[in-house]
Amino acid sequence: MIDADQRARAYPFSIASELRDAANSQGYRIGGGEAAGWLFFTSASAPGEIAVAATPAGMAGPFFLSVGHPGAARELKADPCAPCARGHAGAFVYATRDALFGGVSAVYRLSRSLPTLPFEEYLRDIDGLGDTEAERLQRVRIGQDRFRRALLDYWNGACPLTAITEPDLLRASHIIPWAACDSDRERLDVHNGLLLSALWDAAFDKGLVTFCDRGVAVPSPRLSPAARRALVLDQVRPLELVDEQRSRLDWHRRNRWQPG
Repeated sequence: MIDADQRARAYPFSIASELRDAANSQGYRIGGGEAAGWLFFTSASAPGEIAVAATPAGMAGPFFLSVGHPGAARELKADPCAPCARGHAGAFVYATRDALFGGVSAVYRLSRSLPTLPFEEYLRDIDGLGDTEAERLQRVRIGQDRFRRALLDYWNGACPLTAITEPDLLRASHIIPWAACDSDRERLDVHNGLLLSALWDAAFDKGLVTFCDRGVAVPSPRLSPAARRALVLDQVRPLELVDEQRSRLDWHRRNRWQPG
């Protein structure tokens, strides 16, 4: 663990360059200065500040990442023992340079999708639209596009069940359907969605499969043996869920799942 005296030392050029690259290459390109060994950065396209640091050993690790975005820090399960920069929500320790790069990338993705950025961008996109039928349809298209982009960020561009990454085979699946949501904020909330491959999306939308609180798929008795084989139910990985998703999946189990 680094201490204040170690962080106060100026980094050699090679270490400082690696730390800046970890931030710049993952979307944090606006420098915010240096304090107590932390190098601070922000992004023009994602909210929240990050800070990166290293021990005097530098390239041998460990490396440190401090995160200002509360949602990203929480969902990535910040290390309570890691040193945290000024007023940040959480921090992480990484053994290698590559792990640090991956951590910064994950923070960037989650910061772009949590908690309200897609909705705020949607409001900017629809500013000036009226209430004709054509404009209402346009708002729906804009909202669904924003929702899909947010889910691609949140789930790192892959179906969490099958690991399929081809965009044309992925669907932005609402847990509580668009029409059943009571507000546009709920419709655009990334916790109300799953990024699923096309077959899983169809089964989930029709209530032929749902998920328990542990993220394990629960098939409907109405699902045919052929469909079960096509979904490869015995091989898919469980979803990693947070409470905001669990509460919405409870709604799905009660209102969409077909019990038989």
